[in-house]
Amino acid sequence: MGSHEVQEVLGHYDLARVKEARAFNRGSSKSPKVLLRTLDGDFILKRCAPGQDDPDRLALRHRIVAALEEHGGPIAGIVPTRDGASFIRRGSRLYELFRYIEGRRYRRTGPQAHASGYEMARMHDQLAHWTGPIPEGAGYHHATGVKEALGRLPERLCADDPHRRRGMAAICSSLAALFGEAHLHVERLGYAAAARTIVHGDWHPGNLLFEGDEIVAILDFDSIRHAPRILDVANGMLQFTMQIGSPDDIGRWPDALELPQLESMRQGYDAGTFEPLEPDEIAMLPWLMIEALVVESIAPIAARGRFGTIPGDRFLRHIERQIGWIRPRIDELVMRLR
Repeated sequence: MGSHEVQEVLGHYDLARVKEARAFNRGSSKSPKVLLRTLDGDFILKRCAPGQDDPDRLALRHRIVAALEEHGGPIAGIVPTRDGASFIRRGSRLYELFRYIEGRRYRRTGPQAHASGYEMARMHDQLAHWTGPIPEGAGYHHATGVKEALGRLPERLCADDPHRRRGMAAICSSLAALFGEAHLHVERLGYAAAARTIVHGDWHPGNLLFEGDEIVAILDFDSIRHAPRILDVANGMLQFTMQIGSPDDIGRWPDALELPQLESMRQGYDAGTFEPLEPDEIAMLPWLMIEALVVESIAPIAARGRFGTIPGDRFLRHIERQIGWIRPRIDELVMRLR
């Protein structure tokens, strides 16, 4: 974000003198951020990413975040403009200003996993009775074209190597079958009738800040939608229990989920909600994790051939191994989570 761009946007706010403005390189590169240190405190200026810059949806998102803050949720508050608006439009781009909250990243401890489940449950309960407009959007369970997208990846990733392409085709075919199987099980377990609320949609360690074992900020509500709460729970449990190593050595990443943290997050969810998870919702959890692993992997790989900095073919091999760990343990996982 250029200095002229920052100055023009900040001209719409009543902030004290800015002492320092520097790039804040966290989160998606599609949504650049600037950390501002002012005499009034510290703030984050964010330019909305393409696809997340619909003004009506952004205004609705801000209303929901404000409601959570009013209920005492750990929210980085949105700073209004001089005219009382919650964002700025500059040409085709939209900008948000948040209060900066100092916090630490997830340290993979049981108490922090418990806190993650607890705050997710509080958020779900608070928003279950939301009476305003409903944010729509499909989650990973209703992703379309998964089989077709996987079918195109071998050529995309291994165009110049027939041997690797055949191996990748086998992996993609396996992932398509696993996704299809998981989807059928989730439907049969009653997904359509599962309890619905407004879900965060992207509950992972990078979107929570901790102070000790307590969560001090929930970040990035760009993906909120009205959906079964179990969609959030499954993806959150997956994200908080996957074991990730160096991007340069993905072949050594463990396939197993961290079971103590999984149980802690489950216990935290029940501690934070007035409506504990139903048995059928719990039975869906491992199947939804399989769906999330497939869908959340293929979207960036189909677009860029990579998952972050990791070559797409190597990442898909890891996803197949990880699902290969979950699939034969589904009954065990469900028993642990009940």
